[in-house]
Amino acid sequence: MFFYLSKIFWWLFEPGNILFLLLLIGVVFLFLNKFKWAKLFCGAALAFYLVLGIVPLGNYLKAELENRFPVPQELPKEIAGIIVLGGVLDVYTSDQRGALQLNGNIERLTSLYDLGELYPDVPIVFTAGAGLMGRPDLKESLMMKPVLEQIVPNAKRLILETESRNTYENALFTKEMIQDQGDGLWLLVTSARHMPRSVACFRAQGVNILPYPVDYHTSPNMHYSVLLNPREGLGVLRGALHEWLGLLAYYLTDKTHEFFPSP
Repeated sequence: MFFYLSKIFWWLFEPGNILFLLLLIGVVFLFLNKFKWAKLFCGAALAFYLVLGIVPLGNYLKAELENRFPVPQELPKEIAGIIVLGGVLDVYTSDQRGALQLNGNIERLTSLYDLGELYPDVPIVFTAGAGLMGRPDLKESLMMKPVLEQIVPNAKRLILETESRNTYENALFTKEMIQDQGDGLWLLVTSARHMPRSVACFRAQGVNILPYPVDYHTSPNMHYSVLLNPREGLGVLRGALHEWLGLLAYYLTDKTHEFFPSP
């Protein structure tokens, strides 16, 4: 139930949809000759687009996420294994085209190769099930299996977690798969902006992790200035807001024990 409610909640609060709803309500009032209300909602839509699309709020929120967990300066000599979160594949387009279509999170894969070379004997978990509503058959881990077997040195150690639909379930089902391997340290690989939510979920499941963030979109000493592209600004805000709302939703529903976990 949480999975479906979270999708509905995000649809309602996604910046582009808020803009659309404000305009839609404004147009409805216009046709009803309620000009005062029409101007109010259309004006709110314009202000929303200009302010949130020009003010670098999205960059600030994303930088706060990405700067939370630094890349380890020195990796341990021994680890229990490596956990890589999915989200690298456009599963629907891949299914329709009959060929794998990767998205902007590809550094999760390139880092997997590097870490697999560095730790040639430890198990590697790739966790990603069917996160697309209405298509439970499109399981990213299974679709990515041929590529992963080429990327991972000694592919026999590859473990595919295929049932998770969100970050909480990534942690929940991965914990079930590795619990017989002791309490050793696992490297956790995901995009930097996604790392705080991932850390909170895996800590709540009692997994001993060392965050290994990749796929940065902001600089560590970012200078914030007015954006000249509102469309791009809203896109950045969308990605950042998705993570912050996810952190809040998981914390309020007791799926995590920390709202914004620290290193």
